[in-house]
Amino acid sequence: MKTIVSLFVFLSAVFASELPEEFDKLLYEKGEKVFEKKCMECHEKYMDIPLLMKNFIEENNKLLNLKAPTGNEISFRLKQQIGSRDDMEFHLHQTNDFLKDYLYNPDLSKTICLEGVIRHFKVMPSMKGKITEEEIEEVNHFLYFLEGFNGVNNYFHKEELELK
Repeated sequence: MKTIVSLFVFLSAVFASELPEEFDKLLYEKGEKVFEKKCMECHEKYMDIPLLMKNFIEENNKLLNLKAPTGNEISFRLKQQIGSRDDMEFHLHQTNDFLKDYLYNPDLSKTICLEGVIRHFKVMPSMKGKITEEEIEEVNHFLYFLEGFNGVNNYFHKEELELK
């Protein structure tokens, strides 16, 4: 029995160490709930990149008829376009500041999306009075970790895949 418990503790420590210390599961889950409640009217949470590319490049958004960029597109672009990824904690602050500014004062000149994607959408309405700064911080944490840095998502999982 001691061997099993020791093995479990060891494996837990190994797998836990793979997550960056900046990742907060509770904050991620809160952000996901805020995203689902306040953002999914327009933004899908996640779609495979090859499908999105086909939709925008080959089908002129007629395949999916998306209203706005997906969460994983935003996640990727936030990390690519905003600030410096050298310090993850500071980068989270930078992306949070950007989101707060963009959500309260949206403007096409501030977009982080590619021209081939953004041309299919109107500028979003201001979320001032509809989302709090605390909720923006939660959504930022969710979006930041929604899509991994190298195209691999270490934190988000699709529940339907677990049921198989």
